Amino acid sequence: MKKVLSLLAAVVLVTLTVLPVFAADESQMIISTSSTNEVWTLYFPADTQIPWESETYGIGEVKSEKLQIEPGKVLTVSVTSQNDYKLVNTMDAQKTIEYTLSGADDISFLPGEVNKSFELTVSVTDEQWGKAAAGEHTDLLTFQAECVNI
Repeated sequence: MKKVLSLLAAVVLVTLTVLPVFAADESQMIISTSSTNEVWTLYFPADTQIPWESETYGIGEVKSEKLQIEPGKVLTVSVTSQNDYKLVNTMDAQKTIEYTLSGADDISFLPGEVNKSFELTVSVTDEQWGKAAAGEHTDLLTFQAECVNI
């Protein structure tokens, strides 16, 4: 009886250790991720002091660091001047220095264009400097970013 039980136990053990394995010719796996949020990080120039009687002066850059927008869209940045691109004397608003801002006309970022930058430059003519009143002159630039369809 011991032999029969031993033989039966051996057959059961062999049967349990043999598992059928089925293999396909090829395997596939889908991996995905998605986001419903468009996210971007842009850097804008900080407050800047323009040297007196400087014809041109770089005031900084608009730069992208993170740009997670959908394909078919573009992130545009517009710049507006509070004083219509005039530096206004803080003691007498009638005394102004007209300037031009270069580099702000076509600021746009496509998806994935990280670390792209646009240099901004202020230019003042000698004529404007020649008739400028002494004292502090200021203007406020406002940057607005908008994600739009191409």
